[in-house]
Amino acid sequence: MNRRTFLELCALFPALAVATRSSGASAGTKLAVIVNAANDVGRLGPGDIEAFFTTRKLDFPSGKRVVAFNFPARHPIRDAFDRAALHLDPDEAARYWIDRRVRGGHPPPRQVPDVKTMVRVVASLEGALGYVRKEDVTDGVRVVAEI
Repeated sequence: MNRRTFLELCALFPALAVATRSSGASAGTKLAVIVNAANDVGRLGPGDIEAFFTTRKLDFPSGKRVVAFNFPARHPIRDAFDRAALHLDPDEAARYWIDRRVRGGHPPPRQVPDVKTMVRVVASLEGALGYVRKEDVTDGVRVVAEI
C-alpha cells in the first residue's frame, strides 16, 4: 500500500465510525434471520443457525444449497449476531475463520456492506440466508428465526 492510499484510508475512518454507530445494533435490538420469501425452509433452531454461519452445515433440509451472507468484521450488527448466535466475540470469530482457512475448511459466508444490500441479496437469491435487525425486514424475505 502506498502512502497516499494509506492516508486516504485514514481519512475515511472517522466517517465510517459515525456511519456504523447510526446503523448499529444495541443490546436490546432483536435480530431476524432471513431467507428468500420463496424458500420453503421452516423455522431454524439455534443449532442450525450456528451450523450454517460457521459452514459446518451447507444445505437446507430440502437439499437446497445455503448461501449465507454476513456483514464485515466489526460491523455492529455482525458483532451482535456473532455474540448471540455463534457465542463468539469479534476476536474469537476472527480466530475461528483464520483457523478454518489454515485447516482447509469451507470459506466463511459471503460479505455484504450494509443492511439494504443484505435484504436485497437475500430477496433475490432463493438459497440465501442472512440476518438484519427485526425492524429492517421487508417484503421479499421471510423470517425463519429471531435472536
